[in-house]
Amino acid sequence: MATSQANIVKSTARIAWLAFTTVMVIAFFCRFYRLADHPLGIFYDSAINGLDAVRLMQRGGHSVFIPTNGGREALIVYLLIPFIWLFDTTPFAVRALTATTSLLTVALLFGFLKSVSCLDFGAGRGRLTNRLTPPVTSTFPMSTNLRLATLAGLTLAVSYWDIVVGRLGVRAVLVALFSVPMFWLFLKGWVTNQKRWFILSGGLMGLIGYTYFAARLLPIILLLVVIPEFFIRPKERLSRHGSGLLAFVFSALVVYLPMAWYMITHPVQFTTRAFSVMVWNFLDTPADIVAEIGRNVWRVLGFFCCAGSPNPIFGVPGHPGLHPLLAPFLLIGLILALKNWRHIVYRLVACWWLIGLGASIIAIEAPHPLRLIVAVVPTAILAALGLISAFNWLQVRGSQWLSRLQAASPFALHLSRFTRHVLPWLPLVIILATVPDTFRTYFIDWTKLQATQGAYDYGAVAIRDAVLEHSADNPPIYLPLTRFNDSPLLFYLSSRFPRHAALAALPAKEALVIAPGKNQTETTWVRLQNGTAMVLPPLTVAGQQLVQTALTAGAANPIRTITGETAARLGYLATDPAQFLQQPGQPLAAIFGPVQLTGVNYPATINSTAHAVPVTLFWQAASQITDEYEVILHLVDDKHRVWGDGSGRPNDWVYPTTFWRPGLDEIAALQNVNIEAGPLPPGRYWLAVAMYDPVAAQRLPLTNPPSNSPDTLFVGPLKVALPPPTPIAPLAEEINFGEVIRLVGVEPNRLAVAAGEPVSIKLLWETLNNPKLDYTVFVHLLDQDDNIIAGHDTQPLEGDYPTSIWTPGERILDPHTLPTAASLPSGQYRLAIGLYYQPTGIRLPLNLAGGQAEPEGRLILPQRVTIMAPGTK
Repeated sequence: MATSQANIVKSTARIAWLAFTTVMVIAFFCRFYRLADHPLGIFYDSAINGLDAVRLMQRGGHSVFIPTNGGREALIVYLLIPFIWLFDTTPFAVRALTATTSLLTVALLFGFLKSVSCLDFGAGRGRLTNRLTPPVTSTFPMSTNLRLATLAGLTLAVSYWDIVVGRLGVRAVLVALFSVPMFWLFLKGWVTNQKRWFILSGGLMGLIGYTYFAARLLPIILLLVVIPEFFIRPKERLSRHGSGLLAFVFSALVVYLPMAWYMITHPVQFTTRAFSVMVWNFLDTPADIVAEIGRNVWRVLGFFCCAGSPNPIFGVPGHPGLHPLLAPFLLIGLILALKNWRHIVYRLVACWWLIGLGASIIAIEAPHPLRLIVAVVPTAILAALGLISAFNWLQVRGSQWLSRLQAASPFALHLSRFTRHVLPWLPLVIILATVPDTFRTYFIDWTKLQATQGAYDYGAVAIRDAVLEHSADNPPIYLPLTRFNDSPLLFYLSSRFPRHAALAALPAKEALVIAPGKNQTETTWVRLQNGTAMVLPPLTVAGQQLVQTALTAGAANPIRTITGETAARLGYLATDPAQFLQQPGQPLAAIFGPVQLTGVNYPATINSTAHAVPVTLFWQAASQITDEYEVILHLVDDKHRVWGDGSGRPNDWVYPTTFWRPGLDEIAALQNVNIEAGPLPPGRYWLAVAMYDPVAAQRLPLTNPPSNSPDTLFVGPLKVALPPPTPIAPLAEEINFGEVIRLVGVEPNRLAVAAGEPVSIKLLWETLNNPKLDYTVFVHLLDQDDNIIAGHDTQPLEGDYPTSIWTPGERILDPHTLPTAASLPSGQYRLAIGLYYQPTGIRLPLNLAGGQAEPEGRLILPQRVTIMAPGTK
């Protein structure tokens, strides 16, 4: 008897291992088949995660939350480091982590469900297996718990949804990995009342907080699972599990404490990514929001049977996450779980799935496979429950039919054999029947789509291969910074070409240039040579012409993708563009915290219809920078009104501030100030420069030079010139003020006005030499005793066109209006004109024709102004 029992145990163990091995082999194949090249490239978010891992590997530092790219939990970045170390900066390195994660999730799900029926939920109705055990004798060689584990594991293993997410290289897949053992250990602690399981489960709950924002739903799920227990058996549960739950909470808080502290100290950063995709950010009225959420409910439910995400990143657009064959069984499983909600396991699975849908229902782009990630595991469980329940029902009906038939009839024999030998295997057959469609859709149809090739940047792969091929000969290769900045290409080349920055490079005899097209207007290039990617200043006009000539020459060769499309052109340069690099035109010594602004280049004159103003800022790091700062760069006028914005990270992903090496790097960053409210009115403008720390959500202090602002440096001026003025009557003689400005014309509007009406006059100025100061023009109305009766003192054009931006030969038409009092006596008055420097009150000397100087520095016009009685016309 003992030997027979031992044989049964061994046989059961062998069957369990066979089932587990089969599921894992299938899961491994689905996740690792052609993992390196299907699809050929990686998409933006995966590459950004890889770049953050590379940054930590090359520059060090640590963080629990990464504020860039909308804000991301950092756990996946640290997990990527060993994979990049092993497999280099390749798509395989990024995908291998998440594919392994997905594979482990299948294994953990199998173990969880296999052991869940071994936990003592109480006698009789309390046992999970009592609700799933086949009601008739079967030759199926699996216990109910093993059957559930096999079906759910196999469903997850071949799930189109989990395969796509598992091979994507994004952090969402970590949620599924940690949620399974977290709930498993919690249930184990709940049944055994051993605190160690609660502590381990709580630790995993805290760790899940470092994965993906949808994981914030898991505490809600657990609360909805636990709270009803205290109403079902209040005294027993509170006395038995109170200390265990406290241990769970304490363990979770301890592990989550670093992230919690970050959340408290950086609330905006912590919530930006999640809140930015909520539907209420895109709709105006509550009614619209409710209606959109209602539509999202149907879209999300359709994901499990009919229509998936339209985004080609997540597979064939519109393909459902769950195969239609399994959709009815998901519904049956959900009904079964809700019907038996008083059982903690059923309640867990139901809440796990229902609450897991919430992150996508309240967000845009529903259904979104990543935001639904919390529901991927319970989807497999519910489908397996539905399959078992449905086929148990069929077995019941089969046994009832058999009881009505004569046992010896041929039909009864066939039905009995079908019920005992075939029917138990049909759930496995149904799950496996979904595999051909999943394989064809994902591994064949998806990568044929043009949208897929664009989303995964096949062009970056072609450029990478061209760079690696030609770098073997060691000529410098120039890539436009904007193309190098595309995260997939930057990631591919990061390990082979670590990045540095300098203002100059030793010219080579010849060079190569790779650019997306012939007409390349890019001015900033990255130089790849000797295993280094050197970020250089923008090219001069001569350098740009050199590159343009190489790209348009007949010898330029196309670089093609695997599908035959032209990704870039390869040109040969007889002269290295390193000889044509811009250098700082205006030296500076502005200090913003740990960084110093050492120089700036900008155009002195801007066209009024310009769409952008190129500005190059030159930086150095005074000490190690641990955060990725942003440069705030605005175009403002004298009244500090903002007309253009060029804010952003200097050199973006290519060379952010965390890469700047103190005492080694000299960084030139071109930032285009986009004009937001054009056309620009003529006048003087300034570049307002500040350094912003997005982690602290504040600007860095400006400690040098002294400024009117504690955190902003104003650089300039920049000028928008006046259009040529309308000619007016010239003066009979030359009237020069201080050898810098000449008055060439005067045109009064009316020489006779009634008292109380304004006196208007136009002055036409011509610049002789660049004025160094901003002079104020005065126009005074004088009586016969030289008393000033009325006046108008202002910088030209009401202060909008100060004299310090005037250029030699420029003519400025400057209107002035003098108000007069209604009580002004009638009579003849004179007009006096001149310029002075307002801070000192010193007037520019007036030189008349023949060199004669006017001692009071004013010109008395020969024309008289007649003031008439009020109301006179």
